[in-house]
Amino acid sequence: MSQIQGHLDSYPSVYLVRYENFRNEAFKKLRDTLRDTSTFCLGSNKVLKVAIGKSEAEEYKSNLHLLANDIRGNSALLFTKLPEADVQQIVDSFEVLDYARAGAPATEEFAIPAGPVLQYGDPIAHTMEPTLRKHGMPTKLNKGVVELLTDFTVCREGDTLTPDQAALLKIFGVQMATFTMQLVGRWEEDTGYARIGDVDEA
Repeated sequence: MSQIQGHLDSYPSVYLVRYENFRNEAFKKLRDTLRDTSTFCLGSNKVLKVAIGKSEAEEYKSNLHLLANDIRGNSALLFTKLPEADVQQIVDSFEVLDYARAGAPATEEFAIPAGPVLQYGDPIAHTMEPTLRKHGMPTKLNKGVVELLTDFTVCREGDTLTPDQAALLKIFGVQMATFTMQLVGRWEEDTGYARIGDVDEA
């Protein structure tokens, strides 16, 4: 909490950011890119709210309780010296595609036809056959070639992915998770807090 309050004293602006499908490596790269001008704070929403003040009586600086009221879901604070247009451009252009994890929704249907199993356009290595079977695919080895006995649907759009489905999507190079961020609001000492654009209330 003292670190967050220190950032409020050191940076002229703080943005409330919401994110989906967080990926640590991609976030580290972004943080390193912005290191000279900005810093992120991620933590439990409760800690973020307490640090800046949940009410007018508790807020560390004027109007910060309004920002605290908007902290929900997957939230982070971005403290920065950059102008708003630059921050908006950075956030809008940030998009990292990755493999979906178990529990995430499938964004499309992915099916594999019966016959020789291909991976990236080539026959999959015969050593992968036990792994495919372990994850539910009806396969067999035929003279060193992995064959799928029947058409197999790995997932359908909207499915909540199981560990087996997520593993198969990764094996076949199908990425369905996108790490994105959205600006919710901006606070400055002189102007107070204001929301930015259309904010998803979920």
